[in-house]
Amino acid sequence: MSKNPKDILSTYWGFSDFRPTQKPIIDAVLNNKDVLALLPTGGGKSICFQVPGLSKGGLTLVVSPLIALMDDQVKSLKSKGIKACAVTSAMGYREIDILLNNAALGAYDFLYLSPERIQTSLFRERYKQMPIQLIVIDEAHCISEWGHDFRPSYLNIRVLREENPNIPMIALTATATQRVKEDIVESLQLNDPFIHEVSFYRENLSYEVISTPNKLGSIIAYCNGKMHMTGIVYCSTRKAVKELAKVFMSNKLKSSMYHGGMSPADRRDSLARWMSGDSPVMIATNAFGMGIDKPNVRYVLHHDFPDNLESYVQEAGRGGRDGLQARSIVFIDGSEEASFEQAFIIKFPEISLIKKVYLHLLSYLRIATGSGKNETYPTDLNLLAKELSMSYIQLYNIIKILELNQELHFNESTFHSPKVRLLAHGLDLYNFQIKHPVIHPIIQFIEQITVGEDVLGTGFNPSKVSSALKISEPQLEEYLTFLNANGIIEYTPAIHLPTLLFLNERRPDDYFQLSYEAFTQRKSLAKEKLESVLSFLSATDCRSQHILAYFGQKTEPCGTCDNCQKANLPIEQTETFILEALNIPLGYLELIERIPLPKEALKRVIRDMQLTQKIQLIDGKFYR
Repeated sequence: MSKNPKDILSTYWGFSDFRPTQKPIIDAVLNNKDVLALLPTGGGKSICFQVPGLSKGGLTLVVSPLIALMDDQVKSLKSKGIKACAVTSAMGYREIDILLNNAALGAYDFLYLSPERIQTSLFRERYKQMPIQLIVIDEAHCISEWGHDFRPSYLNIRVLREENPNIPMIALTATATQRVKEDIVESLQLNDPFIHEVSFYRENLSYEVISTPNKLGSIIAYCNGKMHMTGIVYCSTRKAVKELAKVFMSNKLKSSMYHGGMSPADRRDSLARWMSGDSPVMIATNAFGMGIDKPNVRYVLHHDFPDNLESYVQEAGRGGRDGLQARSIVFIDGSEEASFEQAFIIKFPEISLIKKVYLHLLSYLRIATGSGKNETYPTDLNLLAKELSMSYIQLYNIIKILELNQELHFNESTFHSPKVRLLAHGLDLYNFQIKHPVIHPIIQFIEQITVGEDVLGTGFNPSKVSSALKISEPQLEEYLTFLNANGIIEYTPAIHLPTLLFLNERRPDDYFQLSYEAFTQRKSLAKEKLESVLSFLSATDCRSQHILAYFGQKTEPCGTCDNCQKANLPIEQTETFILEALNIPLGYLELIERIPLPKEALKRVIRDMQLTQKIQLIDGKFYR
């Protein structure tokens, strides 16, 4: 394989050249420089480390926060014929041991793992033997307490640098303030890094905030007649997603929905229909978007605004990735400040309640004192919330605080298909089959499906297996559990629930401590971010300038946001003209002809008056 980056890009990705934003990053990595790269959503971050990783040879170690993101990238690399693998919480100890051993022996080009995995003694031992040429830290803002998605486990990454300071490191993120950038450089101990920052300004994306007494009605009014376009509607809760999806259905508007509570199969189906264009609108929580790249999204609507500007910029930035015009519209009804305040109280409960929930959680999962460290537990949070007489969102927020306190790692949307691997062979296996003849067909079947497969295990469909063996699924599960208990196979059942990975052994109840100082600091930071959000929503200056100023950047007024439009056009005066003209109902063309203003600007005002319910279109006529 050629080591030339352009040849690699052409061979595996089919592109003739790098984007101007990618080339300086790739050159710096190939010159063994530490790099901090800030590329906006859709900026092609993965190529910035995958191409130089292949060019440098050896193993590229990628630290990533999301299993779904790791799985997607590993599948993508494998589909190109590139050797890649990921360590996930669904794997057993032996499976991880074999994988890391193979990585040390040079079996892979890319090894993906979570920051939590770095702490384990098994990884630390194998790391010393691995032929690593490049270390990649994806979503690097997670390392900063000042970031919008701080994960304490990211602080463990510095061990990689301490263990081997000569391996170059590249940290990538889509959004970071000046304070976060400084934190990333310091925490990762980047050595005189090359910092490449692309402006967050999106010339083809207009940021708009529209005040309306009926957000739901305004969203329906906007999407009506746009079923030929692709769009996303973001809501803050699963309940809001479901309610909005029902309203879309009753208005005969095609849509899909996506949230963390859906089964993996339903999420895949929903995504496939949206990607194909069969369902033009995706109604989703913020669980939707990471790693999903659809270039022709023409609008991103927010029924609810996130509690920080970083998340908003990432969500809005999923519009117009093809470079054509797109709109990001936030609908507000005046209740935002009160809603944020209520959510803030739930997000930061009393420390005594946090301790109570933590101890109940340990008892619920039957974790004995002195045990639980590095063990993963599927957990039904809805059932647990009922036991504690609290809402799901209250419990969720407390678990996130425990995660920040480095007690556990929470994986919200976990699904792993069952896996099986044969451990016994030869005479041992033969003697066992003689002793238990009823098991023979299952062992024979396992031998067949594992022939030529990866030594790490084979995923299989229990329904198809039980059908082939002419036994029920519960009976199959019983046999597999029996074989696993006797050391004949290593069997990992399917996991459908969220999982909790405990980072410490259970200590006596009185030993649990939550840092009051750290808790107060995070609360203060969250308040700062909330104030920035409220400032953006009520701003009268250019929206693009407002966003860029938050990230320490500058730009000229965009001319396309709602505030720039108001500055360029006397909106109130125009609305008065329209309302006066509608003393009698008028059709669209009749109304346009009666107002002596530029047609394109006028069309926009009419559309926005519809969204704010100031005028209505009924049977082809406008009414005020």
